Amino acid sequence: MFHLIEPDLGRISGGLRYNWAVVDAANGQLARHTLAGGWPEPSDQDIADLVHLIESVDGPVVLDGLIGCSLPTPVRAKVPILQLVHALAQTPEATRREQACLQAADAVVVTSHFAADELLNRHDVWAIVAAPGVAERPMAAGGTGGNLISVGAVEPNKNQVFIAEVLEELAARGVSDWHCTFAGPLNDAAYAHRLSNTLARLPGGTTTATGELDETELAAVYHQADLLVFPSHAETFGLVVRETTAAGVPAFVTAGTGSQEALGSGEALPLDKELWADALEQWLTDVQYRRRLQTVARAARQQLSYGWRATANTILEVLGSASTH
Repeated sequence: MFHLIEPDLGRISGGLRYNWAVVDAANGQLARHTLAGGWPEPSDQDIADLVHLIESVDGPVVLDGLIGCSLPTPVRAKVPILQLVHALAQTPEATRREQACLQAADAVVVTSHFAADELLNRHDVWAIVAAPGVAERPMAAGGTGGNLISVGAVEPNKNQVFIAEVLEELAARGVSDWHCTFAGPLNDAAYAHRLSNTLARLPGGTTTATGELDETELAAVYHQADLLVFPSHAETFGLVVRETTAAGVPAFVTAGTGSQEALGSGEALPLDKELWADALEQWLTDVQYRRRLQTVARAARQQLSYGWRATANTILEVLGSASTH
């Protein structure tokens, strides 16, 4: 039996959704264990609980990187350890821990070629790519172009305030007939307050903040969408970008991040408010441009590999190989 250990975050995240889909697709070959604690800033007790859990299992272990890459020193275990990296370190101390833990692992798996290249450049660590799968979705009904969505946890990295300020610029230009839905859990109270204050400056009725959504509610958001706006500072892949492609919806994402790899149709833009405002103004006012991106998105939807079995098989193959060495 193989094992996956992930953090109990008390909320949904892209990394956890990836884990759950892989476990489901592994057909009983991968047991999921949830570990409470202050990850990615573990206490001594959190680390002791992790060591105890690893010692109690009977086969190779997949460590979710939020746990595995946050340890001050690499975990020592009698069983092989596979590090599953969902997000790359962003601070010097986190980068030090990431390097030490990944170099000590028996194998490393990442969710994109972008992330694999980053780890090779940062740490001289070779990683295997297990790209996310995606569930089939109905073609989005959308509207006339103005149904914008921003999907992700409300926190600085997801950069929703940036989009709110871009929308403020659109309103100043007199561009109308748009509505943006911000969907995601409020991970950072101070940042959520800042976003709320920025949204309050926009014309009434042009935005909605939903908070955390379940899968059915999120599916409804995708179904009504015309365009995803996803200006993260850092992404290893961007699962929501792939999910909007499955609904035939284009996206604007941040250039130079992993979300560009997930992009089926749309634009990859640097984080410049004027450039984003220009792109959104063109999307909203240039029918031919909008229809061209929509046509590409619908074609990309037909080319997707649906389901998570291939992702699970990659991870299971790495675990099987590690268990024989």
